[in-house]
Amino acid sequence: MSQPATASTRALEAFRAPHYGKVWSSNLLQTLSGQIHVFTLMWLVTDLTTSRTVLGLVSAISGATVAVSSPFAGVAVDRFSKRNLLILGRLGTLLVVLCMMALVAADRIELWHIFAGAGFAGLLSAISQPATQTFVFDVVGKDRAQPAVALNSAGIGLGQMGGPALAGFLIATGGSVGSWLTAAAGLALGTLLLLRVPLSGRAPTRGRAPWLELRDGFAYVVRHPPVLLALLACAMAFFNGALFAMRPVFARYVLEVGSQGMGTMAAAAGLGTLLGAAAAAFLPTFRRPGIAIALSMLGFSTCIFLYAFAFSYPYILGVEFASGLFAQLWQVATFSGLQMAVPEELRGRVMGILFTVVQLAQIGGLFVGGLADRVGDQLAMGIFGAIPMLFLIGLLAFGHRQLGRLGAETA
Repeated sequence: MSQPATASTRALEAFRAPHYGKVWSSNLLQTLSGQIHVFTLMWLVTDLTTSRTVLGLVSAISGATVAVSSPFAGVAVDRFSKRNLLILGRLGTLLVVLCMMALVAADRIELWHIFAGAGFAGLLSAISQPATQTFVFDVVGKDRAQPAVALNSAGIGLGQMGGPALAGFLIATGGSVGSWLTAAAGLALGTLLLLRVPLSGRAPTRGRAPWLELRDGFAYVVRHPPVLLALLACAMAFFNGALFAMRPVFARYVLEVGSQGMGTMAAAAGLGTLLGAAAAAFLPTFRRPGIAIALSMLGFSTCIFLYAFAFSYPYILGVEFASGLFAQLWQVATFSGLQMAVPEELRGRVMGILFTVVQLAQIGGLFVGGLADRVGDQLAMGIFGAIPMLFLIGLLAFGHRQLGRLGAETA
């Protein structure tokens, strides 16, 4: 008699699924290259201006583009080949990276170029993000969804840990051109790996008008309170985006550790992300993912609040590590839990709505930057940490029963 698969066995079996290894590697390269690109871009902004508001505006432009585009991208994911959408996203991002690199090499870069590049990159991200999560689900199937999502998140954690550290080193030693050249090479290789995956990841469609399908996605969320409350918890990303927006400011002005120090800060968060994903890959499937979503988001908000104290560089590295750990637990609980709760034909649209909510983080970066220009960097971070902490505590106190039903409905 065969023994039931343990959590660790199921995690390793995800790599035995045909083509999952190539998809995992492509996603790793995409994340690594994307982190190098974003890090280089944000550091370049601090070279061009000392305004925290402008720094936050770069993130806000990208985030607003993703937020507006993601629901429509979700419709596209439910209608077209997910693999082809991912290839389009990688090639488009490669074009953005090459344009930025050429402008810097010619000493012609201006802030408006960065704003335009951020908007275009946001559009490509809106296309890629729902397709990435749903394509992983398609490749491995529902039974291996949580370990596969966790392993994919572990790869993302590697990219989030290695990308900023590598970018910080490349900028310090060879400038931003060399950093972007490395990102371009990773994007090209990631695209080639996806071209070798024969699965299209195309969901069955009923041929309805796209706006009607978009309406169906929002109607499903409204009719299912556990999904709606889980998305409300995720909406606290608006405040949690302060960490990404203010990290260059803390590295340069508060802690005075330079680009390599900022790379180490981001790498510490990436290490937390990696370990959190590795742990989730070997854990049993979350029985109550709605509760896990709210608790992990609360943990991340607490890290934002603790970030405000910033009394030493090692202290901030510890907070960064904890933030990555909570972020990864949130990601695994959210992407696996919601996809298992939602009917197959609606997964792309609900993921699109989720990414609209999540991109509030980058829009929040504009507001925390403006607040920091007025009240100071550390006080602004404290405010942006305290607000979501209070909201999530209230949500868990009064909505825990509905949040708990998200897992019960998928059991």
